[in-house]
Amino acid sequence: MDFYGTASTAVGQLIQVTIFIKGVITDIKEFEDNLHDIQFKINIQLATLEFFRRRFVDSKDALMLPGRSSEFLVQTVTDLLLTMTGKLAVYEAFMRKYDIIDENGGDEKTEIEGPPEGETDSKVSFLERARAKFKTLKLKGYDWAIFDKKKLLSVLQDYKSDTDSLRGMMQHFSQEAIYSFVESSSLKGTGLESVIKRQKLAKIELPSDFAEIEGEFAEEGVAAERFQLGRWNHQGSSTQVIVEHHEYEDQLRSDDLDEDEVAKLKQPVKTLAWLLQNSSFRETGKELSEEQPVIYSLQCLGYKDDIKAKRMTFLYKLPSPPDGTSWRYDSGNTLATLHTLITKVDKKTKRVFKPPLADRYSIANSLALTVLNIHGSAWIHKNIWSHGILLFLQDKNGSTYPLGATTETSSSAPIAATTKDGAKPRLLAFLGDWGYSRRIDGFTDMNVDFDIEANLYRHPERQGKPKRQFSRIHDIYALGVVLLEIGLWRTVSQLFDKQINEIRQTAETKLLKAKNVTATLTGLAEKELPKEMGERYASAVLACLTGDFHKESDVDLSLDMKEKVVDVTALGVKL
Repeated sequence: MDFYGTASTAVGQLIQVTIFIKGVITDIKEFEDNLHDIQFKINIQLATLEFFRRRFVDSKDALMLPGRSSEFLVQTVTDLLLTMTGKLAVYEAFMRKYDIIDENGGDEKTEIEGPPEGETDSKVSFLERARAKFKTLKLKGYDWAIFDKKKLLSVLQDYKSDTDSLRGMMQHFSQEAIYSFVESSSLKGTGLESVIKRQKLAKIELPSDFAEIEGEFAEEGVAAERFQLGRWNHQGSSTQVIVEHHEYEDQLRSDDLDEDEVAKLKQPVKTLAWLLQNSSFRETGKELSEEQPVIYSLQCLGYKDDIKAKRMTFLYKLPSPPDGTSWRYDSGNTLATLHTLITKVDKKTKRVFKPPLADRYSIANSLALTVLNIHGSAWIHKNIWSHGILLFLQDKNGSTYPLGATTETSSSAPIAATTKDGAKPRLLAFLGDWGYSRRIDGFTDMNVDFDIEANLYRHPERQGKPKRQFSRIHDIYALGVVLLEIGLWRTVSQLFDKQINEIRQTAETKLLKAKNVTATLTGLAEKELPKEMGERYASAVLACLTGDFHKESDVDLSLDMKEKVVDVTALGVKL
């Protein structure tokens, strides 16, 4: 197959068909009520396609990908474009039947918003020509069924998920530094502005004037792992926040350090706070979440250095309740981490609480998607485990609710399993408890750590005394361990409870043998996980634990991870 020529043709046709659909719905009365919202979403898809064509498709050289593109990468891109054209095939056939499509790909005639400034009336844009042609055909009632509102909206929703995938691919292409000389203005509308911003931030040294957040904070309620609700008081206003404590490392607890040594040891934590404060992850606003590759992680407001308690404290923005009040937790409930939810026992039945299958898939998918998109921003997390994952609910409008919370005006029961309109909210995993290394190409301190439980989540190369610099594949391994926990609904500390207790009773500084831990985890994924979550979920976990991905380049790794893990977990969300 001529991958390059096929891809070039496909993207030109996709743009034309998308513009045609946009023009058509303008003149169909059925779409009047939500026309603006639909056209806005179509414009996002068009912006992505136009940007892809401008940066990766050339009229002579066809498909152009960054670096030394492997056959796997080229075929993956081409297959996605062909899948997208297949979903719009019936509309393309309609256009060909009535001679609306341009065989040259529409390079000069597919303006999204009409003809360029100064264009003469005789040269009408593709959009206007398509609308005029459709109006004529509409009067004759030709092929009307394909423009039924329900059918068309279903096609557009399916098509949007593929366009999101294309945007995700471009995010990973950017890892090859192809945007080094691209002006920020050329990124508008693609949803990649935040990605590039995060990549640039990771390469900048911590500003010398970056200081602690002003004001004071007070903790509220009961702590959940290292997270707790709190209130930040600043300049006469009070804001509810999530508080996260980072205990000083052992080296920093020494009493004989001079000022320079203390500053050097605190630098990584301050750098992390600065990066999390200046990076847009899950900001409020529907339009942003529509456009940018999703990262479920809280927005950091700043840090406080508590020298007396020997810890750094991060303050995170907490999504505000829709009724404008504050969140609260009754009957001993608190912020929910994945670890606490898995180990939660119902007080009445004395049985472990276990969410429905679709909820577990949703937690897994939001977590896998977040890791994928963090890597796409040229970052690594370095500390993925169920203790550091907070759980939230999200309704169909994109509003986010802390799991188990109530508002000051709501009933005493936690937020219900369904919203007011009867729709079931989605259970999401928000990734917190970041390690201190951020840049993928940055140096990682090879610090020794013999915490038994923490090492169960780490790749064998990173347990105890690390043997290699931290890389994406180490994050992915830890993701696999957490996905196994979600599937079996048991934590690794429960799975290895007997062995952990035996070591702790000896008071020796040692770990479980790394190869034995991995063998046990992969064995559970092979034998037990299919019974709980199905064969495909089990294969996704095994891929993470064994590193079974294309590794010719970082882009190949990311795209293969998306196919084998992210896409597989996404399928189960619809159960």
